[in-house]
Amino acid sequence: MENPIVHSLIVAVVATIIGFIIVLPLSYWGAYYKYPGKWLVEIFLLLPLVLPPTIVGLLILRLFGRYGVLGSLLESFGYSIIFSLTGAIAATTIVIIPLLYQGIKGALVGVPRDLIQVAKTLAANQREVLFRIILPTCWPSIVASILLAFCRGLGEFGASLMVAGYIEGRTDTLATSIYFAVQQGDNHKAALLSVINIGIGLLILLIIQLLTAKRQGEYL
Repeated sequence: MENPIVHSLIVAVVATIIGFIIVLPLSYWGAYYKYPGKWLVEIFLLLPLVLPPTIVGLLILRLFGRYGVLGSLLESFGYSIIFSLTGAIAATTIVIIPLLYQGIKGALVGVPRDLIQVAKTLAANQREVLFRIILPTCWPSIVASILLAFCRGLGEFGASLMVAGYIEGRTDTLATSIYFAVQQGDNHKAALLSVINIGIGLLILLIIQLLTAKRQGEYL
């Protein structure tokens, strides 16, 4: 019973960390800079949001499968991400990137430009503006976006199942375990895992509400 929970937490945490590392600089550039092809970059980043997760899984299979370009390269080193938690992490990362990008970019855009301009007139460089003005001002919204992406990663099913499959004790997650428990008629297991997933989700949503209230200077 523990494996699906542990696997889901590992996948969601690692995918969220990787996604955040990728998205933070892109969100910063998207919020404060204009550059050629910006619209194309944003379409590419947001595309997984409008695609069925199964399509995301299929694309990963085409790229990292045995006969895919990247898959063949990995196979030459005796490694493959297919039917592994690494594959689930890759699929989940792609699925949650649009949420992270939109959330973090929105948080950065929400910082009053007057504060930034005042900091610049006081000779603050870009690094100082980022770490002393922007991030301290909007960190609750950024953390809320990260937590929301984590929840989405925790419940990822379609893309993860296509890439990592369902191997009990190896690649089983909460979402896939619930699905196959229902298929096998094990309603007790499905219900228990569902309650655990709902509990984690409610806890995260409560934290998000507290952060939102803090950002707005309100109290629950």
